[in-house]
Amino acid sequence: MSPQSDLQIIDPLNFPGWDDLVLSADNYSFFHTSAWIRVLCESYGYSPSFFALSRDGKLSIVIPLLEVKSFFTGRRAVSLPFSDYSEPVVFDGSSLSGLPGSLIDTAKKKGWKYLDFRGGSFFPPGIPSWSRYLHHSLELSNPEDLLSKFHKNTVRNLKKAKASGLSVGVFDSFDAIRQYYRLHCQTRKRQGAPPQPFSFFKKIFEHVCSKGHGQVVLAHYNDKPVAGAVFFHFGRKAMYKYGALDMNYATLGASTAVMWEAMSGYAALGYQAFCFGRTDLGNEGLRRFKLGFGPDEYLLDYRRFDVLKGAFVGGNEKNRLPLSRFIKHFPIPGLKMIGLTYRHFG
Repeated sequence: MSPQSDLQIIDPLNFPGWDDLVLSADNYSFFHTSAWIRVLCESYGYSPSFFALSRDGKLSIVIPLLEVKSFFTGRRAVSLPFSDYSEPVVFDGSSLSGLPGSLIDTAKKKGWKYLDFRGGSFFPPGIPSWSRYLHHSLELSNPEDLLSKFHKNTVRNLKKAKASGLSVGVFDSFDAIRQYYRLHCQTRKRQGAPPQPFSFFKKIFEHVCSKGHGQVVLAHYNDKPVAGAVFFHFGRKAMYKYGALDMNYATLGASTAVMWEAMSGYAALGYQAFCFGRTDLGNEGLRRFKLGFGPDEYLLDYRRFDVLKGAFVGGNEKNRLPLSRFIKHFPIPGLKMIGLTYRHFG
């Protein structure tokens, strides 16, 4: 499609039938939904600017963007903040040979420094990557077929979890969000990263879990929550978004049991695809954990368009280890304070 085509800016939060429209696209995802956009906008103060391109009077492509205004990181538009992937929504098989000129003109008028895109397969070859990750997904089938593809270590961990007396359940209550968040803070500290504000998870409950598009799976040992994860679903696709584990109970196979509880449940409900989210290239432990369930593995490219230069730019992977080591020594209340700055880094 010509990059010179005119675009219309739409707001999915005030667009009647937006979610039904998204479902009509082959490459739809939960991250395109009004529920997720509302979570991001209400949590971090972002403003939606979705660029809709029509052909012959019919909607053809929508490029989802949220405006991020930050005195730390500058004014820019991101597709989409805190979303593992969020490529343009395609309704008729169209593609772009470059960014539409009207989008670039709008970026200049709004004073955006960059246009950031999460997921790069939509763009033509040769465009440099700003950053790169791994992405894992699989087609869901009946539980027996899924189990047959598991790595032997994954099967062993499931047997451990069953023998240990773990209780694993699926919840959509606010109390489950609270229980998960306590584990989440512990896990983020161990990983050397601040937790997202609790207000963010409150919005997830308000707009996602309570509306039937998300769930929390928790593993309890002697009535104590020891592992948990947050999952989202939309249409016939489900995904793992956040996970946490109390390392004092790491030998029980709780994380494996939590993932399996979600996967088998979604398969039983007729969901067709399950996504394990993005993985840092250097996180070999998380990569092995996900591969143990038998998914396909893909490279996930993020792209950055420098508005001033008028071109996509490449990035260098930054070494975050010194900062991670520093953060690991912070008490959790201090980390929560740091987490209040998340809105600047979406």
